[in-house]
Formats: sequence, structure tokens, C-alpha cells
Amino acid sequence: MTHAADELALERLEQQQIDTWAHDGAAFAATFTDDADLIDVMGGHFHGRAAITETMQEGFATFMAGTRMSPPTTRTVNFITPAMAVVITSGNCIIRPGEQECRPEDLSIQTKVAVKQDGQWLFRTFQNTRINAEP
Repeated sequence: MTHAADELALERLEQQQIDTWAHDGAAFAATFTDDADLIDVMGGHFHGRAAITETMQEGFATFMAGTRMSPPTTRTVNFITPAMAVVITSGNCIIRPGEQECRPEDLSIQTKVAVKQDGQWLFRTFQNTRINAEP
């Protein structure tokens, strides 16, 4: 059994996050389930789509204004069940205004659990962690 269509749907879900970054907290949060958990790069924990919308919109209006989310350089998808997948991406970052590429100290790895609800993939959990360049 192939998961090609589901992998493509998950890639599109990640692209939706990239496309809505720094513009629309609600559209970014729409990639999550209503009861999702997001752990940001600083260790903040936000539970539920409403909390994710609020914190992202606040960030987009202040310290994340004008930033861009880069696509990951590596991506793995492991299907736990036909309706649950673990997605691990690495090498992505938030690019600051005036910069063209990721700074090494800004690179992160993200672990996401995605669930398929009513035929649509959404993220249930999202953990974002900086990559430690030192062994």
C-alpha cells in the first residue's frame, strides 16, 4: 500500500504554514486540530487552535513581522496508522527581514504528529527545537 497521496497532502499542509507565516495567525492555526498542542522554539506551550491563533497573530504583529519561514531541507514521514503520521522536518528556520537564507543558529528540527480527520490531514502536535550545532 502506498501513502503517496497522503504524503503529498502532508507536504501541502506544511506549505500552507509557510505561505501563511507572518501574515495570518488564523490561517496558520487552521493547519492544526481544534485540540492541538504547539511547543514553540522557546519552550512555550499553546493548547488548542484558538490559543495557537492568538499567539501566532500576536507574534506576526510584533517580533515576527516581516519574517519568512523557510522550507525544510530534510523531511521524513512515518505512518503509524492510515490516519496518523509522524512528520520530522529539519533545516528550516525563520528568515529575518533583509536576510536571504537561514543563519546556522536559527536552524530547527520539528516533530509533528498529523491526524486525518474527515479525509483532511491536520497537525495534532508540533514541537519546534533549535538544532544544536555542538556535539
